[in-house]
Amino acid sequence: MMEATLKKQLQHLDGVEVDWNVMLTGHTSLRVGGPVSCLLRPLNLAGLQTAVQVLNKNHHPYFILGRGTNLLVRDGGSRAAAISLESGFSQIEQMDSAGRVKVGAGIRLNRLLRFCLKEALSGLEFIAGIPGSVGGALRMNAGTDAGEMADVCQAVLLLLSDGGLSKLSGSQLRFSYRNLELPPNSVVLEAEFSLTPSSREHVRDKIRALLNTRKKKQPWRLPSAGSVFKNPPGDFAGRLIEAAGLKGIRVGDAQISTKHANFIVNRGQARASDILALIELAQEKVAQEFGVQLELEIEILGNNHHT
Repeated sequence: MMEATLKKQLQHLDGVEVDWNVMLTGHTSLRVGGPVSCLLRPLNLAGLQTAVQVLNKNHHPYFILGRGTNLLVRDGGSRAAAISLESGFSQIEQMDSAGRVKVGAGIRLNRLLRFCLKEALSGLEFIAGIPGSVGGALRMNAGTDAGEMADVCQAVLLLLSDGGLSKLSGSQLRFSYRNLELPPNSVVLEAEFSLTPSSREHVRDKIRALLNTRKKKQPWRLPSAGSVFKNPPGDFAGRLIEAAGLKGIRVGDAQISTKHANFIVNRGQARASDILALIELAQEKVAQEFGVQLELEIEILGNNHHT
C-alpha cells in the first residue's frame, strides 16, 4: 500500500500523469503480472526529476517499466511505483550528416528502426523484431548474432538518484554480455548512436533477412519475454533446455516454446506462477543433467501473493 501522504504528493506533481493500482498484465509482453502501486508518466525531464525526488525522499521503491519486455511481474504485484518514459522521452534527432543520432530512452525500437530505414542509416538492423524501448535495450545491451547496442552506442545521458545529470561516453560505457554497468537507481534518458549512411534498399534488405531468420527460429505469434536465460559461455541455453527434454512442456497455460526452448510463451491464461515454475524446472534439470547454472536474462519483480 502507498502511504496517503506520498499519494497526495505524487497526485499534485506538475508534468506527471498518474494512474493508481495498475495491473501490469496489459503492460508486459508476457501478458501476466499483478498490480503496482502506481504508474507515473512524466511528460518532461523536470517532471521525472521531481517524481524521482519525491519517491526517494519517501523511501518508496520504483522501476522504469519500458515496454514491459524482458520483465516478469509476480501475481501478487509490487508495492513499487512503475515509471513510463514513453510520453516525454520519445524524440529522435539526427545530429549530423555522418550518421550520428540522438534518441530518447522511451522510444520503441521498431519506431527507431523505421526512422533508420527512412533516413537510410545502417547499424541498428539487428534490433529488427526485438520488442522494447531504447532505454531497456541499452540497460541489457540487447542484441543478436548480428550485433548489439555496444556496437553503435557512443554516449548515454543519465538521471542520477540525487536528481543530477551525468553523460557517459566512450570508455565510460561499460558494456558486457546483456548488461550495461550503470550507477545504482540511475535512469537512462537518451542515447547517441553512431550509424553508417547507406541506402534504403541495403537497410531494408538487412531488416527483412533478420526478421525472416527470427520468425523461423523463434515463437512469433504468442506473448513472451524474449530469451529467458543468458547463454552460458560456449553454449546455448535453448540447446541445454531442449537436451534436458523440456521443449514443449507446459504448466497451466505457460509453455517452454516448441520452436525455441529458451522462450516461455503464454498460450492464453498463464499466470506468473506458471512461468516461474517452468523457469525453476529448467534451471533444476539443466543443473542436474549438465552441471550448468542457467542465469536469468529476464528480470523478476514483485510478490507471490498480493499484499
